[in-house]
Amino acid sequence: MKSLNPKATKVFLRLIDGLQKPGDAKKIDNANGAFMAVHVELIHQNKHGRHFSIAHYYEQQGDLMRDPDMVFLLSASDSQIYPLTFRQDGFPPVDQVAAEAADGESIRFNRKIQADLVSFANLWMKNIREQQGFEEG
Repeated sequence: MKSLNPKATKVFLRLIDGLQKPGDAKKIDNANGAFMAVHVELIHQNKHGRHFSIAHYYEQQGDLMRDPDMVFLLSASDSQIYPLTFRQDGFPPVDQVAAEAADGESIRFNRKIQADLVSFANLWMKNIREQQGFEEG
């Protein structure tokens, strides 16, 4: 399975900083409304590692819409970050499951979809870094 590149990994680790247990969450909005806030939540933990949701949201007719929402695994075995899922609301909606790291099971994944999610996530982390004013170092 492919993992995030080193620059994207640095951004990801900054986003999840301080989230220790499932249910911990935070919103990062350093752009004063110029860009969407980033919502980060530790959603699950198992033998494979910690599962995080990172998302942008917008409101449409009173409903919160994901734009997008990705789930990542911070691996317990090698400390690498692996994109697992991608979801984008709107029309047409997109819902991709590239990998599953369920309790008590081996990780199952689709090599092509998972590689596509890594490419997207690497670019998305770069955009988040720029939009939220994170230092590159």
